[in-house]
Amino acid sequence: MEHKHIILIVIVILIISLLILLLLNQNKSVEGYNNNIEVVISRYQESLDWIHELPKELLSNIIIYNKGDNIDFDFNYKIVKLPNYGRESHTYLYHIINNYDNLADLTLFLPGSVRSRPDKWEQLEQIIKNLNSSSLIVCSKIKNVIEDSYNFSIDKWVVTNPENRKKNSSDDLVPASIRPYGKWFESHFPNEKMNCISFTGIILVSKEDILKRPKEFYINLFKEHLFENAEVVHYSERSWKNIFSISDKKRL
Repeated sequence: MEHKHIILIVIVILIISLLILLLLNQNKSVEGYNNNIEVVISRYQESLDWIHELPKELLSNIIIYNKGDNIDFDFNYKIVKLPNYGRESHTYLYHIINNYDNLADLTLFLPGSVRSRPDKWEQLEQIIKNLNSSSLIVCSKIKNVIEDSYNFSIDKWVVTNPENRKKNSSDDLVPASIRPYGKWFESHFPNEKMNCISFTGIILVSKEDILKRPKEFYINLFKEHLFENAEVVHYSERSWKNIFSISDKKRL
């Protein structure tokens, strides 16, 4: 009988220890955290339950741009309704244009689908581990993205997130005003090089880097994204490093 009591006590201790660890990991703190950081989330139909997994320091200043026709989340965060245009590219550009003179020191841009794929969440974790006072982007290092993808264009593509696909199953894309990608890049970023490409839409950007380009630059780019299914989205997602003037020293 005494032996059974010992086993029971050990089990209880293990369960309590596990619960404590889970609680500690749920709200991790971030070393070197800059307290003037805003989290911008571009959401369509995705669940946003993953917000509770973010470090507690990031929960104080979140804005959700909701493009879906449902709001199945109950958060005390600022929510802005937007039309379902241009995926997260449209959202990020909208935020910059409307806050150009009042940007946070750092803005963490996130798609609502950040928890839908392991690689996306891993990229977010990498950025969180390296939060400081500068921009960060996780990307594949390619010798020359423009040469590698110069002739890239795409006429059909369907959204990959299952929840989003239920509401937007069309695979027809509105062609970019300038095609292919190489010509589009050269027209927007003359004489600039590009050797870093990221497809996740997870980017930490400093106010300093955003303001390197005039507001008109972002407005003109934004106008190209005013379609539900736009080819230019696939161009801009390949170009975030240049759009936000992020240096090679600020990539992971």
